[in-house]
Amino acid sequence: MTDRLEGHDGLSTAAARLQDIVALLKEPSGFSRLVPEQRKFILAVVIASVVPVDGKVKPCELEKLQALLKARVQAQGKTLDSVLLLAQSGLGENAAIGLAASRLADLLGIEDRCALIGMLWDVALCDYELHAKEEQLIYDIADKAGVPRKRVAEQQAKSAANVT
Repeated sequence: MTDRLEGHDGLSTAAARLQDIVALLKEPSGFSRLVPEQRKFILAVVIASVVPVDGKVKPCELEKLQALLKARVQAQGKTLDSVLLLAQSGLGENAAIGLAASRLADLLGIEDRCALIGMLWDVALCDYELHAKEEQLIYDIADKAGVPRKRVAEQQAKSAANVT
């Protein structure tokens, strides 16, 4: 993470950015008005929400999150740094996550939503532990995003098989 986002100012900037996007999401057709970098940011925030939900932010979770965001979401620079700061600060309890999850169907097709759920499982399982709060959050996000429970379980099994 770069020094430019370290500390309170970086976290405040990241939180303000999230709130700006949430304000757009609350409006009709809000997702359609997001610019591509805002879309990446909100997807990354949803994925990052699983990191602190169990009350522990583990280095392996942050490493897995960073790798997934770079490779699968193409998040980089300020977006990546901001999301990592938010993950470390405990954004899992944030109401913005629920709102964003409920709007994912506006942005993503079912296969992409399933892939996002898979990324949540990848982060949750990378420490070889599954906390009840992590599992509950993933199912809550999936329910709000309109991902069938069967597909959520399939993604969990796939992620568990890939944990090395």
